[in-house]
Amino acid sequence: MAEIIHLRAILQARRRQREQEYLYRCVEAIEHTLHRQVEEFSHAPAEEWPGRASKIRKLGELLEYATGLL
Repeated sequence: MAEIIHLRAILQARRRQREQEYLYRCVEAIEHTLHRQVEEFSHAPAEEWPGRASKIRKLGELLEYATGLL
């Protein structure tokens, strides 16, 4: 007996796979930016620390959110 595969299920599975791939790329980009910001923070003058620390915190929160979606 043949199994019926619904086109909708196939399309949804492909969409979920693409979304996961995009999400992994997004996480990689956030990680890269976060590492760069931490490196720049270590060389920045003291008057720039609060602004840079804020960026690092926001990127960390964004990374936490994005990895939670994986």
